[in-house]
Amino acid sequence: MASSSSTSSLDAQNNYEVFLSFRGEDTRNGFTSHLAAALHRKQIQFFIDDEELKKGDEISPALSNVFYQVDPSDVRKQSGSLEETFLEHEKNFPDKVQKWRAALTEASNLSGYDSTESRNEAELVEEIVADISKKLEDMSDSTDLDGFIGINSRIEEIKSLLCLELHDVRIVGIWGMGGIGKTTIASVVFHQISRFFQGKCFMANVREESNKMGVIRVRDEVISQVLGENLKVGTLTIPQNIKKGLQRMKVLIVLDDVHDEFTQLESLAGVIDRFSPGSRIIITTRDKRVLDKCGVKNIFEVKGLEHNKAFELFCRKAFGQNNRSHDLYQLSQRVVCYADGNPLALEVLGSSLYQNSIQQWEDKLHNLNLISEPNIYKVLKISYDELNSEEKEIFLDIAFFFKGEDVDLLTRIQDNPTSMCHRLKILVGKSLIAISDQKRLQMHDLLQEMGQTIVRQESLKEPGKHSRLWDHNDVYHVLKKNKGTDKIEGIFLDLSKINDIHLNPRAFANMCNLRLLRFYMPEYNCVPIMSSKVHLDQGLEYLPEELRYLHWHQYPLKTLPFDFEPENLIELNLPYSKVEQIWEGKKKTFKLKYIDLSYSRYLIRTPDLSKIPNLGRIVLLNCTNLAWVPSSIQNFNHLSMLCLEGCQSLRSFPSNLHFVCPVTINLSYCVNLTEFPQITGNITNLHLRETAIEEVPSSIHCLTNLKELSLINCTRLKRVSTSICKLKSLLELYLRGCLTLESCPDILEKMEHLNHIALERTEITEPPFSFENLEGLETLGFEGFSEQGNSPVNIGKLSSSDADSNELKQLWLRGTKCLVSYFASSLSGLSPLASLDISDCALTTIPQDIGCLSSLKYFFLRGNKFEDLPASIKQLSQLIILDLSRCNMLQSLPDLPLRLKWLDATDCKRLQSLPQIASCLEELDSSVLEKLSKHSHEYKNYFWLNSWWDKDSSSIEFMFSNCLKLNKNANNKNLADSQVRIQHMAIASLRLFYELKVGRCKLGGPSLILPRSEIPEWFINQSSGSEITLQLPQHCCQNLIGFALCAILETSAWTGDGFHVGCEYSFEMNTLSERKHVGRCCYFGCYSNKLSDQVMLGISPLGNVGFSDDNHHTTVSFKFSSDSQLVVRCGVCPVATGTPASESEPSSDEDELEPSSDDEELEPTTKRICRDQIHTP
Repeated sequence: MASSSSTSSLDAQNNYEVFLSFRGEDTRNGFTSHLAAALHRKQIQFFIDDEELKKGDEISPALSNVFYQVDPSDVRKQSGSLEETFLEHEKNFPDKVQKWRAALTEASNLSGYDSTESRNEAELVEEIVADISKKLEDMSDSTDLDGFIGINSRIEEIKSLLCLELHDVRIVGIWGMGGIGKTTIASVVFHQISRFFQGKCFMANVREESNKMGVIRVRDEVISQVLGENLKVGTLTIPQNIKKGLQRMKVLIVLDDVHDEFTQLESLAGVIDRFSPGSRIIITTRDKRVLDKCGVKNIFEVKGLEHNKAFELFCRKAFGQNNRSHDLYQLSQRVVCYADGNPLALEVLGSSLYQNSIQQWEDKLHNLNLISEPNIYKVLKISYDELNSEEKEIFLDIAFFFKGEDVDLLTRIQDNPTSMCHRLKILVGKSLIAISDQKRLQMHDLLQEMGQTIVRQESLKEPGKHSRLWDHNDVYHVLKKNKGTDKIEGIFLDLSKINDIHLNPRAFANMCNLRLLRFYMPEYNCVPIMSSKVHLDQGLEYLPEELRYLHWHQYPLKTLPFDFEPENLIELNLPYSKVEQIWEGKKKTFKLKYIDLSYSRYLIRTPDLSKIPNLGRIVLLNCTNLAWVPSSIQNFNHLSMLCLEGCQSLRSFPSNLHFVCPVTINLSYCVNLTEFPQITGNITNLHLRETAIEEVPSSIHCLTNLKELSLINCTRLKRVSTSICKLKSLLELYLRGCLTLESCPDILEKMEHLNHIALERTEITEPPFSFENLEGLETLGFEGFSEQGNSPVNIGKLSSSDADSNELKQLWLRGTKCLVSYFASSLSGLSPLASLDISDCALTTIPQDIGCLSSLKYFFLRGNKFEDLPASIKQLSQLIILDLSRCNMLQSLPDLPLRLKWLDATDCKRLQSLPQIASCLEELDSSVLEKLSKHSHEYKNYFWLNSWWDKDSSSIEFMFSNCLKLNKNANNKNLADSQVRIQHMAIASLRLFYELKVGRCKLGGPSLILPRSEIPEWFINQSSGSEITLQLPQHCCQNLIGFALCAILETSAWTGDGFHVGCEYSFEMNTLSERKHVGRCCYFGCYSNKLSDQVMLGISPLGNVGFSDDNHHTTVSFKFSSDSQLVVRCGVCPVATGTPASESEPSSDEDELEPSSDDEELEPTTKRICRDQIHTP
């Protein structure tokens, strides 16, 4: 086993932290699987041998041996059980054996773990995982902080304020001036501790995002990230289901740069108090009043760096790699003093002096000396002043318009993109901007404010004399009152922030130097807000000739001004406009590269493009009245994208077009397009989804560079030419949903690059005979082949004996009934498969070697005829989804894989016995329950184990709806066994509490749901109705780990699809010194289309309520509720560690609940608790 913090190529590929190396035959399904599950519970990314590891990848030499059931001395000396084996092989392979001996000797000298020294495997696993976690944390800390000077002590202070060991909801404020490092500190803390939380969100630039989107949308984004869903609440009030989801999660949230307007935080604060104990919220702000108004008591003030640390940071930027120049030492000290410990100022000043002469240093100091008092804005402005005129213009453009935008947007609207890229590098080198990994432009808020201040100082009273207008009030003022001047170079207006405005026809007449004009509506989750705000009642007579970039959302006229000369225009975007044609007549547009007229439903023809030689991108998405495209479109030597998607009036595409440059053509949803485009040349992607095309002709062989061909849902398509095999560059072929396609084209030649074929929902009755020519195939989808087909032979070729050459990872064969004979034999050779769907294939048996599919994660078998599953299915160590629904002949289930999260056995009407779910829980416990953190809304189970899921996992469900035999024969036994099952759930919950230290498990209460109208006798506290109260005896609370809950629901009048039940309960604790109230809640649910009275049993793990060590009296009140049903009876039973249930009879009097001894600790000696350590009195 190896643990590593840096693995070069692997880090970029899969971010593995731990590598497990083992002999599969010996330990795969035993010790190794337990170790893997423990690592998974700790959210440690590990590599195991059934995952793909590319040859040549290296791992760190940080190795730890596990001597499993072998004496390290025997390994070192090759004695004991190894001696005879080595002697036997040494006769035939003396050279090899000598190397083996040397390797074993070297391995045995490394530190490691000896299984013979541990009492049991559980302890050994925990020891290994704890050691790995500590090493990874140490590596992470050292790696994360590398390059952050002076941050270590600050991080530790923040962590001490967070008090992660406590189980309250805590808010910590980080307060300090701009550029002082608040965001950096918060991001490092977030990165270091986020793995310990179920939900997490780092909301950067709250102030800026609130101004752009509004506080409600920022709050929605926070909730979406925490819950892992794309939520659009849009109202001040948060729906109950979302509130409950938040209440169940231990979360970590960072709200970065919250402004002094308390209303910004107020909506966010409404979310904060809804999280579970153990949650932490970090707020960074420049204004301490924000924190005071919210009652934040834990505040860390970030002060300037100490002089020695400040000097070190400055030298790194000024000299590189912390190398200092002796000649410039004194000058450096003076510069550092002016920065006053501000990291941003130190970086900017240091970067500006990098590789400068002594004279340039002295000039810089002279300028600094002119500042009477150290002022961060003035210090930063010195670096701005040193830029040349073009660099200043770019800096200001970014500060006003392009912060957060793609670098590509800024560069492509320039006359010289190459020069722009060069100047951006200069700004990056001077630490004035940064470019993210996603190629977005970034600028520190302080630098942005400095840039905006520079422009405002151009005219303190009249915004019409500013070079750039961004504030919506200023833009509205200038446009409405016609106050524009030739000083204005750019206008960006968020239309959602203004009232309707009626412009004068010559509103832009005085803005002859206007380069950038953007009237836009913010897009919320990619859905544009439709509201026309700018009106041109008398038309528009003038647009400046200097325009490079014109974006006008819902441009209200039929054409651009007649006199507009777009000779400098580079990008034209008129989405949702009323244009019928862009302009009248021919225009000189030599620079125009990009045209986007999406959703312009009045556009009837494309403009005359003959005078636009450099056009690279044309987007006419959903221009529903566009009926004609000129053949001159082929003449553009730079065209890379032609999008005509959704142009419903388009009936034909120009013939005999030849494209020279690589181009993507999108004609999807052109529903009246009947003929395949007769085009040639360098077409790389051709999208024809949901068109009326009937045939793919043989001429397609001309598209030799085609990589993707999509004909999804072309319901009239009947034939695809076999010449498609000439497309040697083709990677993906989509024919899914072509309902009239009766035959698949034969692949007569090798297509080694084709990796994805989708043929689902077609009329194809037989697959092609030539799979052997698809050497690189990774995904194959068929559906409904006939029993007379030859697919057993052909699909058999996919599982070639040459397993190393088999790349197939996804195989979907729904309804392919001819598979009966093939799948009755073997699945060998398909070991790389990650997803296999053989539903509705009339299979009567599943191969005994199903366990050989070691990479399988998703297995769909619904609607088949087999009676049982092979025991080897338990060997599918990666399996997380198993679908057995509608397998009407299935009678029993074997033990299931340990990682299984989702099992659907709905409508298995002959199923008589369930898998050993109780023993599964005893093994799975934490690995399952750790993921049960978020409510699953698909309540589909009759008898289920289900709870909540977090954003990193899918819901965990075991569904047995409408299993009639199970209902009839097994229900009584299930009810009788429910006490044992509850005890196993308690084991899992208690282990989770100690392993994760989460305070209390944020679970909805794993539950058993059965059709029944009575509560099991072992529930010692029962009551009619939905409420019950019990008194806990003194001392017993120290060993209390939760409550078993039971509710009887009257569902006879219920006609919906499902329901959920909640239980809120509160503690009232009275001691000699205090009186305390603590509240808790849990939820569980059900889905069924045939509901009878339901008995719902579950365990609500308690975790740490904060019981006092003093003698005290505790009363617990429970209230059950359901969204649509009546709770007619309920029951509660405390679950505790201590005397095994088998040693004491259940009592009907809660006062007789046996407490544990005072000396007994809540945490058992071993965390792998045995069931007999849990009792439900």
